[in-house]
Formats: sequence, structure tokens, C-alpha cells
Amino acid sequence: MLTHERRGSDVVVFTCRTRRALPFRAGQHVEIECPYRPWQTSPFSMANAPRRDRVLEFHVRAGSPAGVSAALVERLKPGDTLRLGTPRGSMVLNPYSRRDLVFITGSTGLAPAKALIDELSRYNRTRWIHLFRAERDDGAFYDRWSLDRLADRHPWLTIVRTTADIAEAVSAHGPWSHHDFYISGPQSMVDSASGQLAALRVPAARIQAFSEVGEQGAGLRT
Repeated sequence: MLTHERRGSDVVVFTCRTRRALPFRAGQHVEIECPYRPWQTSPFSMANAPRRDRVLEFHVRAGSPAGVSAALVERLKPGDTLRLGTPRGSMVLNPYSRRDLVFITGSTGLAPAKALIDELSRYNRTRWIHLFRAERDDGAFYDRWSLDRLADRHPWLTIVRTTADIAEAVSAHGPWSHHDFYISGPQSMVDSASGQLAALRVPAARIQAFSEVGEQGAGLRT
């Protein structure tokens, strides 16, 4: 564990460095076990693309007091050792697509979207990207400064924040007939956004989604 920063009453952003390179693709997630919840794991998405220094960033919102998320928010501190599972997930960039992209996120579902945007920032010059963020109120948009800095550096990135229904916000900014979509966040938001895209006749093959409820118990490593 390297850093642990509060980004709201119940959200932290923390970084850690693996002892050896962890082979993963931007948008994937790992199971995490921490010393304060031994033998319990929960899935969390990396919020950055792979880096040479092996540093990983994670976004966590506290959930059940007895869960891994709460321990990571309330008790984790720099110097602690975490165990990480094998990277999983198919919410990755399509290497053959040149379409523009739309990211639809809620809560800490921002993390995989930020990782994919991080990857794109290293080479993208031609694809326009919209990031839609939904939160319960204006004060809940954690990591605002980091994202605004990205948008300032990259004119192809547009950020839309809403405290209303995110599916309606996406519909209002279309048309989206030639875009790839990535949806991440609470299951209810993922379902709502997926349904809206289906109503807009977006082909299912162009939609990747990851909800905050994931698999449990992958093989772990430090």
C-alpha cells in the first residue's frame, strides 16, 4: 500500500505497488483480500492502465460494515499488504474498432472507465470520447479535479455529470449510432443504461458492461 486518500464521506482512492508485474488490461478487475478481512475477497477494478512502475489505483466506496469495502475505506493504511487475484473481465477496448466511445458510469464504476481513458490518452488522436457520470448529488462527484485535468489536456474528451437519470442524459446527447459503449456502476444503473441503449437500437456487440457485483474468490497473489 502506497497512498490512501479520502474523496468523500465514504469513498477512498488508494494506490499500491505489486511486487512483480501484474499482467492485465485496462478495464479489468481483481479480487482483493486485506489483512482486516482475512479469507474474504471482493472484486475491484483498476483505475489505471498498466504502468512500468507497477502502481495500481483503486476506487472504493464503503459498503456493509462487515465487508471488504468498509475495511479498505476505514482501516487500510500505507504500508499494509494486500493480496490480489488474477485479473479478469472483458470490459476492455476493442483493438479493431475505430468508433468513438461513450462511457456511462455511476459511483466507483468510474474506475474501469478511467483506466480505459488512461490507456486511450497514450495514443488516441482521432476518436471522440464522452464520459457520463451519475451521482446522487453534486457533492458526490469524487475525483472531479483529476478528470477535469484529463479533459483539459485532451480535447477529444467530454465529461457530462448528472444527478438525474443517467439513461435520459445519454439519450439527450445523442445520436449514438456509430459508437462503442462501456457501462460500469451499480447493477440498477447498468440495467437502466443497457435498456436505454437497446431502445436506441445500439447493437449488443458494441456494449460492454461491468456491475459492482462481481465474482468472488479468484486465486490470490501479493
